Amino acid sequence: MSIQELRAQITKLDTEIGSQRALLRKLERDRSLTQRRLNTILDPMSRLPLEISSEIFLQTLAQPGALHIPGALHGPMLLLSVCNTWTDIALATAALWTTMRIAFPCTRHMKKVVLTWLERARNRPLSISLQGTFDQDVVGIIWEHGQQLKQLEISEMEDARVINALWEGTGPGPLSLLEKLILRGRNADDGLSSREIFQLLRLAPNLTECHFVNVHNLHDFDTGEILVLSRLRRLAFGAGILPDPVVLDHLSLPHLEALVITATSTDLLAFLKRSSPPLRELALGKVSYFPDIVECLHLLPNLRWFEVLFLESTYVMEQIFAAFIESPSLLPHLDTFVLHLDEEDLDFIPVFSSFWEDLNRVLIAWRTQLKGFHLILPYKLLGSQMPAPEVITSLRELAVDGLHVQLTAIADQWDYTFD
Repeated sequence: MSIQELRAQITKLDTEIGSQRALLRKLERDRSLTQRRLNTILDPMSRLPLEISSEIFLQTLAQPGALHIPGALHGPMLLLSVCNTWTDIALATAALWTTMRIAFPCTRHMKKVVLTWLERARNRPLSISLQGTFDQDVVGIIWEHGQQLKQLEISEMEDARVINALWEGTGPGPLSLLEKLILRGRNADDGLSSREIFQLLRLAPNLTECHFVNVHNLHDFDTGEILVLSRLRRLAFGAGILPDPVVLDHLSLPHLEALVITATSTDLLAFLKRSSPPLRELALGKVSYFPDIVECLHLLPNLRWFEVLFLESTYVMEQIFAAFIESPSLLPHLDTFVLHLDEEDLDFIPVFSSFWEDLNRVLIAWRTQLKGFHLILPYKLLGSQMPAPEVITSLRELAVDGLHVQLTAIADQWDYTFD
């Protein structure tokens, strides 16, 4: 066979191989389509309306759209790897992509992942948590969607520079949809000025819940403006153990239902008179002198939960005990009283027998109203610090009447109830 004939035969074989490969690809496509049709018949999800299958996905995922790091093992990314039908449903369900939790520093691919994630969320309200020192490129993308933010949490921020972008040129502008805001400092020394807190609150007129945790409130500021946040229901400053939030002097919260705060009695009294809030829960922290406590409590007829944290002296405790004993109708709807004492507080109590006797008189005076009293301590009390037998008997009688009295030592994981 000549060279020309051999070359011609090779060309013919190549052509035949190409034809067979094309036929094989067609057969593989036909098989895949047939398999999908079979899966559609066998898979009940594929026969459901999109609204129902989307809701099933939302209910199945414990935290829809919880993006921690890029990858296929988180939230709705799992659904994309099951089958084409599930992928179509997941991509069509914007609510699956509305929550992101990003811990910085992150990988260099995070910017692309965040862009894709937000595109899939479309125009739905967003819940975003940022932890650590910001990556400005990633945060810049999020700020572009600031109008969609419904919940925002910033954790382990080192100082005010972490959130300056919220009100500077690179920030999101007004956060008109934002309902819940949480700022957590790395430790109690992390600070924001009252002006910065005020400016941040001004950006979010529709807030319903706001927490500043481990955020040291710094510096006074002078403004003639009173900011009215008519939708705010819950406000907490530093878990009630940090310095006075001066910003409170510039707020009116007419519908506030829960407040955790460290404040002087004058500041709190002025705030209550200015706002007339229907408070149901109040936690006061780190107070050593509170001459207006009774007047403040008189302004809170709807109060159901009253909590006092770390007194720094027995003066305020004596004031509260005396007011409760003298005026059992002071808080007509109060059903829970919680008292936190730390090691310094215990050092301030010279005679524990007197403390227990005074507390017993308070609980007897309020026995028909209170449902629970909880004393939270740093450590398990010594035998000499426990109530006398006659006081224990009285507290057990109160328990029989329906008043639950409990002692808890956090460090020792110790609980004691008078049942």
